[in-house]
Amino acid sequence: MREAQLLSKIIDENSFFTMNKFNVHGEDFEAYPHVYDYVKRYVDEYKQTPDYRTVVSEFEDFDYYADVTDSYAYLCKSIKSASAKRKSALRLSKMNENFKSMTGAEFTAWLKEEATALEALANSSSGTVTNYATNGEERKEWYNENKDTSVLSYIPTPYPSLTDWLGGGLSLGDMNLLMAYTNKGKSWLGSDMGNVAHLNGFGVLHYSPELSKQQQSYRNDTLRGHFNNVDIRRGRLSNEDEYMKYLEDFNEKQEVPYFIKTMEDLTHGLSVDVIRADLEMYGDKVQMVIIDGFNLMKHPKLGREGMSATSRELRQVFGRYNVAGLVIHQTPTSAEKEMKVDEDELDVEIPVPQLTDYSETISVVQDSATVLTFNQNDGRGRLMIAKCREPHVGKSVDLRCNFNLGYITESTPVDLF
Repeated sequence: MREAQLLSKIIDENSFFTMNKFNVHGEDFEAYPHVYDYVKRYVDEYKQTPDYRTVVSEFEDFDYYADVTDSYAYLCKSIKSASAKRKSALRLSKMNENFKSMTGAEFTAWLKEEATALEALANSSSGTVTNYATNGEERKEWYNENKDTSVLSYIPTPYPSLTDWLGGGLSLGDMNLLMAYTNKGKSWLGSDMGNVAHLNGFGVLHYSPELSKQQQSYRNDTLRGHFNNVDIRRGRLSNEDEYMKYLEDFNEKQEVPYFIKTMEDLTHGLSVDVIRADLEMYGDKVQMVIIDGFNLMKHPKLGREGMSATSRELRQVFGRYNVAGLVIHQTPTSAEKEMKVDEDELDVEIPVPQLTDYSETISVVQDSATVLTFNQNDGRGRLMIAKCREPHVGKSVDLRCNFNLGYITESTPVDLF
């Protein structure tokens, strides 16, 4: 019934792409996957949904509902819930077969893994995430409120030299670490990488537990459209007509998602279980996961042991779901003090964190395929490869950084060899 109601509603309202907002796709339909596929092909060819009479005549089994009043959010969530239940049953259908063919230890291990996956499916919810790729209208409302209240294997980076040195970029399935001193712009750098990934067709899942969804979305707008970040947050853009026009491109027609989870969505904190549940939910729609703040995560235990366990689990999750993970972590303040240099020396080279600066969480370095270290001073930045599979460890990219206007660019051509 819910499937028929949702399809009827999107046909009548010519709003097929609204389903992308709630991560509903063909595999989520049990009774009418063929109707979904037909409507999708029709929309792809004719740029609008077919008339309901056309669909009814094509499929005698389709129950059309006129004037559906239930919201898209309710209908989509109901369908996703039913889809998760079916996937659970499918997983469990192999129980008898595996019980007969596996040893006791193998069967117990398999059962534990399946239980974890089933729990992740049950806990996932399409209503607890902000899809930056489709919420342009919502961001328009945010902005006006501010005024009123005064698949490739590698994901390219924003910096051509770095992409070349890494052999094409960040590899799917790998854990990658970006570390920097406090308040030097590491979150901006991570957001820059996420936006370039999305612009190249990769789905992104961005955890930003320190920021609100508005703040993280505004940062993306600044990086992509170079709108003054302070003025967006105040609702005082001098070029607000341009901003309104820019936001029109972020609508339900966008099929590649950029999911954002911030403090509003992470009511119980960010943990590996949350990440695993989301990846179970979004499946192959996501190819890059950004964790902006390893130290902000919930670890199973306090101290080094807990952080090490989290690091190991993250590496396994990224590999299992074949996503490129970018973990952002700050270097201890004591390490920054030791690296202080005279202002005159900054004309030569900006010091960046070293791998040894992470003695208390060395596992996060060991588990990462690539480690990038970053520092910035007065608009001059330096991004160095501290660890990678390619023979380019120690090479660094000089950057020009104007975060408020969204410019993070290589300052000079660099010899790639």
